[in-house]
Amino acid sequence: MEAVLTVLDKLMIMFFLMLIGYVCRKKKIVGDAFMEEFGGFLTGVIIPCFVISSLQIDYTPELFRDGATVFIACVIMHIWGMIVGWLSFRVLRVPQKAKGIWIFSCMFANIGFMGIPVIAMIFGGSSVFYCAFGTFAFNIMSYTLGAVVLQKCSENPDKNKVNMKKLLKAPVNVATVVGILFFVLNIRLPGPIKDTVNMVGGMFSSLAMIYIGGILGKFNFKETVTEKWAYAVSFFRLIFIPLSSYFILKPFIHDQLILGVIVVGLSTPIGAFCAILAAEFGADEALASKYIFVSTLLCIFTMPLFFMLFL
Repeated sequence: MEAVLTVLDKLMIMFFLMLIGYVCRKKKIVGDAFMEEFGGFLTGVIIPCFVISSLQIDYTPELFRDGATVFIACVIMHIWGMIVGWLSFRVLRVPQKAKGIWIFSCMFANIGFMGIPVIAMIFGGSSVFYCAFGTFAFNIMSYTLGAVVLQKCSENPDKNKVNMKKLLKAPVNVATVVGILFFVLNIRLPGPIKDTVNMVGGMFSSLAMIYIGGILGKFNFKETVTEKWAYAVSFFRLIFIPLSSYFILKPFIHDQLILGVIVVGLSTPIGAFCAILAAEFGADEALASKYIFVSTLLCIFTMPLFFMLFL
């Protein structure tokens, strides 16, 4: 019972933080330009600091092995999501124009903006270390395989080519590589720099929730919640994929914390990068935004089910 109350308490905090962003967007306290810059600030500064900060711990072979386990498992589960997305698209006869968005939505959860802060709140600080490896897998897969899916399924696949070099140089990926090198080589940041990085990274959880609320505040509520395919894809993203992943991984991963980080991360809603990359590679950005909106609303009810598996 105490664990249930803890989860509900954390979810209420998340909800109120998202509500701040939602109200600010609806009341036009912030606009589109601010949100775009805010998102860039999060991905370019806040998240890299958060990742480096989480990897500033003493190296042990066991920790590195566990981190590698998270990375490999997440890569495999992203591929599993692609298979589920492709099969469900065919079986349910989803409209052809939604193909790239549908498959991408099944592949990638919002591990960065929602998964990390929620996992940190529920499982504690030690879980953040594993989140860094999961986020690394997410970034590599979404910026490569995910981008290719969107580009190939767009209306003009020859126009929007994937720039792999640019994608792999994303600040989050660079920060993860640097953080892992520092971890393996036992390199510690000097006191003032470490404290600065910790303070900046420490803002991530609250700012990410406010940002997500701001994204939701952009949309017409009635128009968005009547998109029927958004509920279908949300079922796969929020329930089928994390639940099937739990049963796939359980025989191989016996550490409950590691398994919990992966499964709870996969139970988060459709990643915000879906809309960002859709715009870049010629897919339907508006449809992606509707999927993100509906899945984010529904996750408030579905995510606690997965917390209960590990508490």
